[in-house]
Amino acid sequence: MRKLMNKLNNGFENRVSNWLPSAVDLFLRLIMAREFFSSGLAKFKSLENTTDLFQYEWFSDENWWMMLIGAEEIPRMSATLLAIMATAGELILPVLLVVGLMTRYAAAGLMVMAVVITFVVYPVWTEDGIDYWWSQHVWWFVGLLALMAFGGRRFSIDYLIKSRS
Repeated sequence: MRKLMNKLNNGFENRVSNWLPSAVDLFLRLIMAREFFSSGLAKFKSLENTTDLFQYEWFSDENWWMMLIGAEEIPRMSATLLAIMATAGELILPVLLVVGLMTRYAAAGLMVMAVVITFVVYPVWTEDGIDYWWSQHVWWFVGLLALMAFGGRRFSIDYLIKSRS
C-alpha cells in the first residue's frame, strides 16, 4: 500500500511541478499585462489630458516630492515627454509580458512604474504611514517581483529561446 501511495504521489508531484509553475507564470503575466495595458490605452486615447495630469496634478508643486527637490512645476515639454514615456511603457511592456519576451526586463520596468504610481501619483499618507500601498499596488509589486525572479516559463518566447540554445 505504501509503495502504491508513493507512486501515485510522485506521479502527481511530477505532473504538477512540470506544468503548474508555467501555468501560474502565464496567468500572472496576463493579469499584470491587463492592469497596465488598460491604463496605457486610457492615456493614449487622451494624451493631452495625460500631459495635463503630469504637469498640473501628479507633478505639481503641491506634491511632497516636488517640494523635496525644490521644484515649483515641471515644464510643459517635460510633462509631454513623461506622458509619452508612461504611455509607451504601459503599452509596450505588457505586450512583452503577454508573449513572454524579455519577461524579467518587462516586469522590472512595470515595477518601476508601480513604485512611481504608489509614491508619486496616488500617495495616501495616514497616521500609520502609507495606506494606499496595501490595496492593489502591493499585489502588483508582488506579482511583478515573482515574474522578475522566475522569468518566462514554458509558455513564453523566453523559454523557446532558452531551450534552442
